Formats: sequence, structure tokens, C-alpha cells
Amino acid sequence: MTVKRKASLVVLSAALMLGGSIALAPAASAVGSSACQFNSPDVNFKVSTSGARFRGGPGKRYHAMGTLYRGDSFRYFCRTRGFENSWSYGKILKRTTTGIHAGTRGWVYSKYLD
Repeated sequence: MTVKRKASLVVLSAALMLGGSIALAPAASAVGSSACQFNSPDVNFKVSTSGARFRGGPGKRYHAMGTLYRGDSFRYFCRTRGFENSWSYGKILKRTTTGIHAGTRGWVYSKYLD
């Protein structure tokens, strides 16, 4: 048995002993409103900072679909928990500075909304 194959078996065995969480963990994928813990009537916000990432899910591990800049319009539907340290789910109201199309749904860190 080659050294490379032995090393692969050791890594796989260790991962399986840890519950498979290392080798078999799914990649982060887009999450809709299913991650919401607090729903709200639709409220329009403006982005209060430049450089906020618009993501496919509530957290940095999710794919960034683009960047939001101060003044971009966002319609808020719900969030993950209390407003501080939470992620807000909603849609873009009009095409953003960076070209994200109106109607695109996604997540933004709540503290970047005003």
C-alpha cells in the first residue's frame, strides 16, 4: 500500500470517528427565509455603509452574491434573532450600484441597515 493511500485512510478514519463532520460536512448553500426566527411586516431599509456583502445565507460561510453600498434599497422580511448581531433576509428594491438586480433575495448583516 502506498504512503499516499495510507494517509488518505488515516484521514478518513479520523473523520469518521469524529462523527463524519470533517470529511462529510455539506457545503454552505443558499438559504431562504427558512433560517428566520423573527418575521416582520415588510419594511424598507437603506444600506448604511459601503461594502456590505449580500449573501445567499445568514453568515459569512455563505456565498456573497454581491456588495451593497450606502443608499442601496433593501426590503426586510425577517431576521435570524434580535436585531443586534443578526442577519436580515429580504430583497433588493432597485438595481444596486454593483449591479444586483431588483427582486434578488438574500441576506445582509442587520447592523448595516438603517
